[in-house]
Formats: sequence, structure tokens, C-alpha cells
Amino acid sequence: MKHLLTIALMFILLTACSDKDKHQRVLTKEQEAEVTAGNIQSFNEDELTPTDYVAWIRDAKNGLLQEKKMEELVFSAQYKPYAYVTCMEEKKKEIQGAVLKEKISELEGMQYIDFKIALTDGQGELLKHHVSGPGEYNARINYFAFGMQHDISLVDGTDTIPCSLFHFERAYDVTPYSTFLLGFNKGTKKGVYDKTLIFQDKTFHKGTIKLSFRREDLLNTPKLKTT
Repeated sequence: MKHLLTIALMFILLTACSDKDKHQRVLTKEQEAEVTAGNIQSFNEDELTPTDYVAWIRDAKNGLLQEKKMEELVFSAQYKPYAYVTCMEEKKKEIQGAVLKEKISELEGMQYIDFKIALTDGQGELLKHHVSGPGEYNARINYFAFGMQHDISLVDGTDTIPCSLFHFERAYDVTPYSTFLLGFNKGTKKGVYDKTLIFQDKTFHKGTIKLSFRREDLLNTPKLKTT
């Protein structure tokens, strides 16, 4: 009886350890040395073509696209690994390994996120949403282009990092959304951690917007297949 009890206890302990490792995987020294903010050495060994890779990154169920709906607005954040940035810039069905390597060398040291604010119903123009007149409209454009950067930060592990690269994609036709290209320096610690994009909304009065990316989702990103 004691022997059976001992075996049962050992099984429980092994299962618990396995579950812990599953959610708190430790990178090898080689992986730690190669990890950068956007070139994460994934535990996912799948290799996808550029088209499939982009689709995977954009699929919300995989965790790299986060959104929060607040009444008439939806705030979303797309985390962009370096391979994704390469695919979007190259716009090719096949990408050479040398091209990806060169692009990574240009991008590393930073981490990139697309932030988007959109009208939930997809109707109208976001820039004119609840605007009282031309003065407020122009002030909003000016804020989106120059001031908004100071109200955005990224919590990376225990580090809070200000937005150091910022670009407002101005659309000169009627669009129900606005997109902002963001860049942040790496955190002070080597490795991959949970990340939370924080936006202090001063335009639509929605308060503090938080959009989070889980470490396990970042580590599950597939590899880009190259030629």
C-alpha cells in the first residue's frame, strides 16, 4: 500500500513539474544569447511561407494581435516580430535567408507594434468623431501626429519603456480608423517576458488602455521559411 502511495505521489510531482515547465520554459544559454526583442527564438519549429506567416501573426487567436472594445471604439495592437516586418516590407512570396538576416540586423535592438484606434461600427471618420469644429479637428490631427507619442509606453517584464519611434499614418480620405507605428527599446533584462502596451487616452476620454502580449504566445511564434 505504501509502495503504491509513493508511486502516486511521484506521478503527481512529475506532472506538476511538467505543467510548470510548459508555462515557464527556460531558454538555453545559446537561445538567451540570440534572443532580441523582435527576433524571438521560438519553441515552435513550424516554418511558414511569407503569406502564411503574415496570416498567422495577424490571427488574433495566436495572441500577437490584441484588441479592446470600449463603447463606440476599439483599440488594437499588433506585435511585429522582425520576420513579420520583413515580409511586410519585401511583399514577396519567397524571401531569401540573406535578406531576412540583413533586415534583422537593421531592426534588432528595438521592438515594434502597430497601434490602431477604430470606430466599432466601421462608419464615419475617426478624426472627426465627436469633434465640435475645425479648431478641435486640427488640434486632434496635431496631437495624433506629434503629442500622442508621450502618452504611450510599453511594460516589458519589470521595465516601463517610453515610445521612442512614432509615426501617425495619416489617411487623406474618410476612414473609420487611425494607425500608429510604434517602436520601443529593449528592456534591460535579456529574455522574453510578458509585454503590455499602455495608452493614456486624452482624446476620447476612455482612460488608460492596456493591451497585453503573453510570453508563451511570443515564444510560440513560428519561423519564417526562407529560400
